[in-house]
Amino acid sequence: MLHFVSDIIDFFARHLWGNYGIALLIVTVIVRLLVLPLMVKQIRVSKMMQQMQPELQKIRAKYKGDTQKIQQETMKLYQEAGINPMAGCLPMLIQLPILYALFGAIEGNVGLYHYTFLSIFYLGKPDHYYILPLLAAVTTYLSSRVTMSGSDPQQRMMLLIMPVFIFLLGSRFPAGLALYWIYSNIFTTVQTYFIRVRPMQREQAASGK
Repeated sequence: MLHFVSDIIDFFARHLWGNYGIALLIVTVIVRLLVLPLMVKQIRVSKMMQQMQPELQKIRAKYKGDTQKIQQETMKLYQEAGINPMAGCLPMLIQLPILYALFGAIEGNVGLYHYTFLSIFYLGKPDHYYILPLLAAVTTYLSSRVTMSGSDPQQRMMLLIMPVFIFLLGSRFPAGLALYWIYSNIFTTVQTYFIRVRPMQREQAASGK
């Protein structure tokens, strides 16, 4: 798997005048297209949870002050509707093995190891300026914020935990991983706009006529 990913990166870099930054972008697009079905499912679940907000508000009002009861009734409501609130994190979790493969490919790829992105960041070494890890964390939060909906405590927790996790990961491992995650988050945001946000805007515009 590691050699396969490394060979793919080398293949695109050879056809892009040795530009490993763009090669990583192409690999990112390929990965995002592979997880697109999960992304679509995630957005559908997110939309269903948004539609359930009135029911969730009734539960919070009815059992105000009883956190355990609120959680029990909320999960019961999700189960009855066939919704898994953690499904919103599935595409990110699926990519963890890919991150591992990329880490091995970046670490063992001689060309990428010595390549400097924007003449500043060595993709094969950690970014000691913490610029790319910080951008990876910020874009993770923004893409997750756009993708997730509702005020479920589990979602809010993951919304805060994932950026911190990505920052720590990007700070410790080669900068190429942080660059991949930045590309991935931007692509996710664009996907979400065309799959979820734009159709919702059309529905709102149609209902307003």
